[in-house]
Amino acid sequence: MTIEEPKASNRRKRPAAPTTPDPVEIAMEIAASGQTPADAAMAVLETNAALMREQIDVAREEANLSRDQAGLARRLTVLANNQIFRNRILVAVVFALLVAAGTVVCSASRTTGLVIQPFTVPPELVEDGLDGRAAAALFQDELVRLEAATISSRPAASFRNDWSEGVTVEVEAGGVSLTDAYTALTRWLGQETYVNGGLIRTPAGLELVVRSSDGTAVTVQGGPADSPGVLMRDAAERVYEQTQPYRYAAYLSTKAGGLPDGPERQALRDESRALLARLLDSPSRIDRVWAYNGLAVHGTTSAPDSILFVQAALEIDPEHPQILATGALSASYLGQTETSLGFVQRSADSLSNPVNRAKVSEDQQQLLLLVNPARLAEMKGDWLQALEFHTRLVDSDQRTAAEFREDRVNALIALHQPSALQRLIEEEAFRAPGRPGPGDRLWPARIESAVSLDQWPQAAALLEELEAETFWNLLGRIAALRQTSIWPRLAYARARTGDLAGAQALITATPLDCYLCVRERARIAELAGDRAAADRWSAEARRQGPSLPFAFAERGQMLMARGDAAGAIAFYEQAIERGPRWADPQKYWGDALLAQGDEAGAIRKYRAAADRAPRWGALHLAWGRALEAQGKRDQAREKYTEASRMDLSAADRAEVRRRLGAAG
Repeated sequence: MTIEEPKASNRRKRPAAPTTPDPVEIAMEIAASGQTPADAAMAVLETNAALMREQIDVAREEANLSRDQAGLARRLTVLANNQIFRNRILVAVVFALLVAAGTVVCSASRTTGLVIQPFTVPPELVEDGLDGRAAAALFQDELVRLEAATISSRPAASFRNDWSEGVTVEVEAGGVSLTDAYTALTRWLGQETYVNGGLIRTPAGLELVVRSSDGTAVTVQGGPADSPGVLMRDAAERVYEQTQPYRYAAYLSTKAGGLPDGPERQALRDESRALLARLLDSPSRIDRVWAYNGLAVHGTTSAPDSILFVQAALEIDPEHPQILATGALSASYLGQTETSLGFVQRSADSLSNPVNRAKVSEDQQQLLLLVNPARLAEMKGDWLQALEFHTRLVDSDQRTAAEFREDRVNALIALHQPSALQRLIEEEAFRAPGRPGPGDRLWPARIESAVSLDQWPQAAALLEELEAETFWNLLGRIAALRQTSIWPRLAYARARTGDLAGAQALITATPLDCYLCVRERARIAELAGDRAAADRWSAEARRQGPSLPFAFAERGQMLMARGDAAGAIAFYEQAIERGPRWADPQKYWGDALLAQGDEAGAIRKYRAAADRAPRWGALHLAWGRALEAQGKRDQAREKYTEASRMDLSAADRAEVRRRLGAAG
């Protein structure tokens, strides 16, 4: 069988390999010819040389063929890579188009708000300049006014008119604009509410009918003297109530807050609460969550009930940042500081998730991003950081700037700078001249200032005035502060003035699950000489606030007063573990070391405390004592001089003068 060779091919033929001659045959041929051995050897060499030349030629041909094949392979590889690249581009373009389409569809499906379409208007009003668009614009203005008057952390639905789109881009095929296409998509998939209306002339005057796409309608009638604007205002409130019932309830509460106590104020509060109660049956989980939040902060809700509403809301949405922030404040009103700390931390963690951040309005997002770290810093004794955040809050939110100015002053007082209060009092007097009273927002700061300077009679008098006020019965959940904040502080102030009987009678009336209350029970018992009760209540305070540093530092102070410096240091160390940026236990530890004769160790602790409270006059006085004990009189005099320029109690200031006088 024969194999036919291809008739035509572009492939170069591979040259045949040269045949190697047999040396024996060559020798026999030479012998037969009569040549000499030398001639035979020369013939063999020539034959081999010719053979090598042929092999070299064959190798060259094979190399050329390999290069051609390699070039072809490279060209094929380039073509394949180009095709792969084009395929990848095509896939990327298709994927991008799918993503864009999905984004548009998703955006359209999530679109919410109220779209106001042109109204119908009687011809005579059109002649007067009030056409359909102008009437709808008046209605929109009233809705915007209601939104502006509503204080709420729930995101507001956008109010826009139906002719507010900008420049459209025409699609070549069909002449339909992208704006029109997107509008149609939002109407198909979105959750927007469309509102239109019409003004009608009746024998009695004007009548306004406003209808929404959800099937509801509002009819408002006016008399002959009523202008279209009056009807728009009344209709806007009705539509606001129907389309955004939670925010309308918040609007009513805000409006009630600006009225004096009386029937009108109570009626607005009752209406607001009834709206929120109806929302608890809403099929929307978002509405239910916000309804629970509205009830939790409502002016008629007590602090214990507020916590119940918060817990119900968290069963629906455990990571809602505003619900957690509401829980933190309600728990603090009840004196449950450890629980409040947990709520604040959870709220701060929740805000790190963009999905959770979007659950509250943008203004509230920015507020919580500052309030949460400020509260965390306060509960850990990091007053420098708290001061920083409160200062930023004053500059960022003018609606509550007065509250944050008070918090900033409280932070300065905790940093042992009570003179800052006087500066703020002067600022407030300039803003709102008048005689200060217990209802003044700065009253608590005045109390803390007196306490920080050991002015116990003044502190007790201020607390007595504040406790006697009647507004505690009108403030809902805030009223709990009377028992959980005012009473324990007043009881301890009475004890410091020598009224131990009055102190014990008042502290006994405070709640047992209140962190500050049990702390003050321990301190009052210690002042009364009842060490067993002091030990018991101190242990209970530490149990209720295991993450908080304050009860641990106070236990150290008790032991220090009993002469147990080593035992006191152990509790100061635990306080610092829980509040590493709190200056007080650092200073107290230094005092204990100084009492043990360790002046160098005391100075190290004083230096650490000064890093956390740089203008603490009593600290610099103690630092000077330690330096003087080391014989460093010049350095001690510098510390006494620094202390003389800072806030000091009357006793400490007298000592500073005496020591400076002795030092010349």
